[in-house]
Amino acid sequence: MSVFSKTLIACILAFGLSSNALAECVAPAAPIIPDGNVASEDELVAAQGAYRSFEKKFYDYRDCLTAEEQAISPEATDLEEQKAAITAADNAAFEELNRVANEFNSAVKAFKSR
Repeated sequence: MSVFSKTLIACILAFGLSSNALAECVAPAAPIIPDGNVASEDELVAAQGAYRSFEKKFYDYRDCLTAEEQAISPEATDLEEQKAAITAADNAAFEELNRVANEFNSAVKAFKSR
């Protein structure tokens, strides 16, 4: 289980979300980035495509989180907790996106330095 998945699960449990919050939003799975020290150019090109797809799904996920936040009833007794959980999920997803981007960039750098 990735750090992102563990963080998201912890946020959901910690904030005790209702069954509706985040119900429609599914965080994208991070692609596997090959080791640039041994990967072929074709493998890195495929990883680049996988990253771009992951990035698009990430932005779709963020849009979904925004919609979920806007759908929260202002009268909800746990309004702030639900909003905090959505923010935490968004932050965790953004951290995962950055982690994968850094991993891909490191792989390209390693490939080019061979």
